[in-house]
Amino acid sequence: MPIVAVASISGVTSIVQQVEIRMTTARTIRFNVEIAADLAAAITRAATANNVAAEDIVNDCVRQHFETALRHRVLMQRQNDVDEALIELARLVGRLSAGSGEPQESICRYRPADAR
Repeated sequence: MPIVAVASISGVTSIVQQVEIRMTTARTIRFNVEIAADLAAAITRAATANNVAAEDIVNDCVRQHFETALRHRVLMQRQNDVDEALIELARLVGRLSAGSGEPQESICRYRPADAR
């Protein structure tokens, strides 16, 4: 994947429109990414200093970003699940405190030590 310099940030924002996806049965798909010239120069310098290909640095950055985004999504889903459970718990407490006809012992799975 070659690093292409662009003249402005607007060139970076057009990445989504310029991505070309060729769906194949291969395990990898090739993307063309356009980045700002100063960033491309920094990546190239870092690649040269570390004896790696600039494309590998870009690939690692994209992979790490996707991993971070996926972890964020999982955390948000877990937070939503906890929020829903808390709402359900609040409803249960509300029903119990309103004096429902159902005995409290039939709702809770924990029993006092002296109960049978």
